[in-house]
Amino acid sequence: MSEVKTRTKWGRAKFGNRQIPAMRIAIPCGLVLGTILSLVAVWNGIAGPNKSLGGTVFAVCLTIPATMLVWALVVDRSSLQGAVDLPEQSIESQWYQQAAAGTQIDVILAAILGVLALSIFPSGNNADPKLILGGVIAISIASVAIRYQLLRRKT
Repeated sequence: MSEVKTRTKWGRAKFGNRQIPAMRIAIPCGLVLGTILSLVAVWNGIAGPNKSLGGTVFAVCLTIPATMLVWALVVDRSSLQGAVDLPEQSIESQWYQQAAAGTQIDVILAAILGVLALSIFPSGNNADPKLILGGVIAISIASVAIRYQLLRRKT
């Protein structure tokens, strides 16, 4: 018996030989996870003075992200409409890999400049190590983004 693979908008989850719509699993689990997170917020006092209202607001706000997180964890990529069969072989993946590889030298240079800035300024000055590390991270993210866009326009 041949198995026909049908692709759906929301995809399916595989459990052994069975395929179940992914949202059939994600929605109840997301509701439970959102409720649990809202209870944690109430118990920690984050929900504010009106615990029932704060818990309800937290539950409403956290249910959709929790549902989508569960969906992303359980969905079988091959059952989604429009999904690429081998995403690691796509041109976008190659652009990202080249951009990330080229960024390594930029990160090393930014780290060297950060260490230099920390060692030149005495501790009495306002050279905050957190700010310098944040700058190194920002430079590395910007470097990947710029290199990716340049590679994208080149091809």
